[in-house]
Amino acid sequence: MDETHREQMARAAAALLPRSNAIADAITDELLATEEASYGSAGDEVRADLRASIRAHIRDGILMLADQPEARRKAVDLWRETGQRRARQGVPLAVVLHSYTLGTRLLWDALVESGQTLGVDPAALLSTGQTLWSDLDTQSQIVRERYRREELALHDQDAARVEEVLSALLQGRGSDPEFAAEARRVLGLGADSELLCLVWLPRQQLSSPSLASERLLNAGYTSCWWMHGEHAVGIASGSPDDWGRLREVMARSVRGRVGTATCRDGLTGVVAAYHHALTAATTLSPSSDGVADIVDHLPEAIVAGSPELASLLVEETIAPVLHLTGATRQALLETLGAAVRHGGSASGAAEALVCHRNTVLYRMKRIEGLTGYSFDVPRDRLMLTLAWLAIRRGEALEPERSTP
Repeated sequence: MDETHREQMARAAAALLPRSNAIADAITDELLATEEASYGSAGDEVRADLRASIRAHIRDGILMLADQPEARRKAVDLWRETGQRRARQGVPLAVVLHSYTLGTRLLWDALVESGQTLGVDPAALLSTGQTLWSDLDTQSQIVRERYRREELALHDQDAARVEEVLSALLQGRGSDPEFAAEARRVLGLGADSELLCLVWLPRQQLSSPSLASERLLNAGYTSCWWMHGEHAVGIASGSPDDWGRLREVMARSVRGRVGTATCRDGLTGVVAAYHHALTAATTLSPSSDGVADIVDHLPEAIVAGSPELASLLVEETIAPVLHLTGATRQALLETLGAAVRHGGSASGAAEALVCHRNTVLYRMKRIEGLTGYSFDVPRDRLMLTLAWLAIRRGEALEPERSTP
C-alpha cells in the first residue's frame, strides 16, 4: 500500500474511534445471542468481562488501523491475556475464536462505511481488508496457543485427578454418561470434540510423557498423557483433518514407536482405541522410530495381534524359503517382498528390484515351487503377503537353516 492510501485508511480508521464502544457492544450483543449455550449460564461478572474485553480489542484494532506504532504491541498482549482468561473461565476455545471472527467482520463493515464516507480509494480499502483478515489468523494463533498453555497448566494443577480420569477411561468408564461428562470437564474436552488415542512405546524408560504433550501443544494440539506401565498413553482432541499433521509432530518429537487410533465412539471408544493404537505401535520394528495409525497398518496389525498364528502362518507357507542359505535365500526373500508389494506382478517387482523381468519370473516360480502357493491365486497371494509381513517384523521365529 502506498503512502497516500495508508494516510487515507488511517483517517478512515481514526474516524471510528468515537464509535469504538458502540461497535464493540454490537459485537458483544450478537455474540451473547449466538453463543447462548456458553454465555447464557455464565455469571454477570463473566459477561461484563466479555464486554470490557471486546471494547479493548476494538479500540486497539482501530488504533492499529490508524497506524499507531504502539497499538500492535498492546494488542498482542491483550490477545494473550484473553486466551489465558477465557481458559480459566471455561469458555470453549471454539467460542473464543468465533468472537474474533465476528469482531473482525463487524469492524470491517464499519471501516468500509467510514472509508466510503471519506472517499477512500477502493484499492486502499481492498488492501486493508486483506491485512485485516490476515491479522485474524495471527490473532487466532496467539489466542489458541495461550489458551491451550493455560489449559495445560490448569490440568497440571490437578494432575492426580486427570490421571485418575484417564485410567478410568481405560477401564471402560467412558460408557457411563455421568462419568463421561465429568471426564470431559476434567480433561477440558468439548462436548463434540473428536478424540485420537496415542500409545508411545519409548526407546528408554520414561518418568513422564510431558515431552509429547509440550510438543503437541507448541504445534497447537491439546492432549492429556499418563504413564500406563512402561508406555505412555495420550488422548488428543481436535479435528480428524488434523490427525495427519499431529502424527508428523509426534514423529519429529519423540524417540520410539507411536501408534494412533481414532476413538470412534468418543469416550466410550477409548478402550478399543487404546488397544488398536498399541497394536499399531507394535507393527513397527522395535528398533525403529515412527508413527503408525491402525487404519494404515491393518494387515500388519492382524499379524501382530497373534504371534502364535503368525509363526504358524510362516511355517505353513514360506518356511522352505527360510531354510535356504546365502545369496539364494536373500534373493528369493527380496523377490517375495517385491512381488507381494506389487500384487504378484513380475514387471512391477522387476522394476522395484532393478532386475530383468525373466530373472524375477524364475525366482517367483522357484518360490511357488518351494511353498506350494501361487502369486496368481488371490488367497495364496494373501497368505504369502501376511507371511512376508510376519517375518519382516520378526513375529515368527525363523526355522533352523540348512543347506539347499
